[in-house]
Amino acid sequence: MSVESRIVAALAPFGDPVEAALLYAAAQDLPPRYYTFSCSSYGDDFGDDEPGCERWLVSVHFFAPLDENVTAQVKKTKAALFEAGFTWPHSEDASDQDGRHFVFECEAVERVEEA
Repeated sequence: MSVESRIVAALAPFGDPVEAALLYAAAQDLPPRYYTFSCSSYGDDFGDDEPGCERWLVSVHFFAPLDENVTAQVKKTKAALFEAGFTWPHSEDASDQDGRHFVFECEAVERVEEA
């Protein structure tokens, strides 16, 4: 299962849309609550000049209306990502006058199979 698939599978049970960040970047009618995410990767654990694993840096964003108390969902989101095999997420409240916005940053590692 890809890293992106694991993110979607971990967050889908909350019932809010989960999409790659680019899909919402140009959207006009955003849902009131939703998750977006982006991932980047690099080789790690080198031996004989070849990576032994691919390290993924993951950023998940959760958006909700400003008047919503999302404390429980923030906690559950961190736990869901961790249970899906990611490191325990660092989270930041990036909310502003337009709405609630939480950023979760975590990592995952996948073994690089020899070709």
